[in-house]
Amino acid sequence: MNHLAHFHLAGVEHDLIVGGFLGDFVKGRLPSEYDANIDRGIRLHRSIDVFTDQHPIVKQSQARFSPRLRRFSPVITDIVFDHFLACHWERYSALSLQQFSQQICQIILANEPTLPENAKRLINDMQQHRRLEKYSSREFVDSALLSLSNRITRANPMHEGFEEFLTHYVALESDFLQFFPEVLAFSTQWQQSNPLIEQS
Repeated sequence: MNHLAHFHLAGVEHDLIVGGFLGDFVKGRLPSEYDANIDRGIRLHRSIDVFTDQHPIVKQSQARFSPRLRRFSPVITDIVFDHFLACHWERYSALSLQQFSQQICQIILANEPTLPENAKRLINDMQQHRRLEKYSSREFVDSALLSLSNRITRANPMHEGFEEFLTHYVALESDFLQFFPEVLAFSTQWQQSNPLIEQS
């Protein structure tokens, strides 16, 4: 799951949303330097990643990419699934994607002083370029894969994943539509089993 999915799966609690965002930046054991309920969001993020990585439908999606791309297929699939979430957004949210994106950026930026520098840069870039709203565009998937490919210091074929994404578009979309209700149910159950931490 990539940024859009993690934000959606965090639900409505602000600390879960912030923790879900920080899940890509805070490494190591918890508790961290953050509030206990933000740590709860980080734990949710990590649990969603484990659930996703082990899920047979996700493995099926990754296997649709050629052996040359197999090493990069988990990252490609994360981005592709965010694309399909954006394309089918009305199925999963009462808010428009634009409203949701603006709300998420406001929640994260309200916590900006506590964020690590790389997280600050990312959320400001998301807001400035309205990146969450652009996930429904195939061209955005293309540019995202190119950007990730360019961040790797050695030559790599990650950007070639875009053509294979187009080739397997219908099958990957079907995978997503089967998988997302399951990860949504997992997140809901996790939150019920790990309730908000009351603090004195």
